[in-house]
Amino acid sequence: MATYDNYNRSYHKGNLPVRVLPDNYIDWFLNITPDFKAEIDYEVDSNEFKKYIIWNIDKTSITTNAFINTKHEIELFENYCQFLWNCSYAFFVIFDEGIQKKSIAGTFDGNYLDTSNHYIKNAVDLFKSGLSLFQTYSQDVFFTLPNPEKYNDFEKYYIEKANGVYTAAMTFTLLHEFGHQYYGHVTTYSDDDQSKKDEYLADDFAFDRISTRFESKEGITYKFGILVGICSLIFIDSTLKGGDKHPDPDHRLKNMIEKMDLPDLDNLWALASLPFILWGNYFNKPLAFPKVVDNYKELFDETMNQLDAKKGYC
Repeated sequence: MATYDNYNRSYHKGNLPVRVLPDNYIDWFLNITPDFKAEIDYEVDSNEFKKYIIWNIDKTSITTNAFINTKHEIELFENYCQFLWNCSYAFFVIFDEGIQKKSIAGTFDGNYLDTSNHYIKNAVDLFKSGLSLFQTYSQDVFFTLPNPEKYNDFEKYYIEKANGVYTAAMTFTLLHEFGHQYYGHVTTYSDDDQSKKDEYLADDFAFDRISTRFESKEGITYKFGILVGICSLIFIDSTLKGGDKHPDPDHRLKNMIEKMDLPDLDNLWALASLPFILWGNYFNKPLAFPKVVDNYKELFDETMNQLDAKKGYC
């Protein structure tokens, strides 16, 4: 069986398997549109934007995902990036193996976490390991489970699918942070209400750039990456609330997926619902998961309604 080792000790920096993927998302970010490099150069020349990314590799638990600081530098955090890759893998595998394949075969019985399936077991273990980074730092476990650094032919399909989704999610994240630079949010004061509006504006900036790739062969990957990037934020705590300065992540997700104008039967509606089902399980706030729905948009709408009810919004 063929094996793959993507690690170059003299080149890749960091302690976790995602250290092998920065070139992927930096390339997608820089080349998202034909004119985007010119937009970056303008911000560098005119508005102090720094043309590099700070890669934080401290061996600590997760406290934040990414931001642009007051020096106009985008900062990323290896621990959160590892969690985001784990989400990319787990969400795709659990949906594909636990829901989609069973639904096509007419055998779906509501048990989407059937860990007798090797791929699902790996996905669940990987997801739990990622969640542990919110409490404490560890690294060895991420090399014993599916990861982008070293794998074999048996693991290749889902790992490389996850790499693409992760790359798209990171591209969206970088575009979002650059959106704050583009609109001058770094140097202007915003009260809490305006800060939430600023977040939506940065999301829309990222979406507008990344949507130019929706008709490419990676179009579905870009769409799913947007959803995974936002969905990863829901596991920060049990509230599903964005706090004083950020919108609720489920509301951000709803805004993004509705802008995609998807058919009601599109798999992405279900892929966007699954993380919230997993969130409910993890924080002991279970959501109903119907065995049968007319379409996946119906599943998504029902999931969103349940979330608002749990937060007391309806």
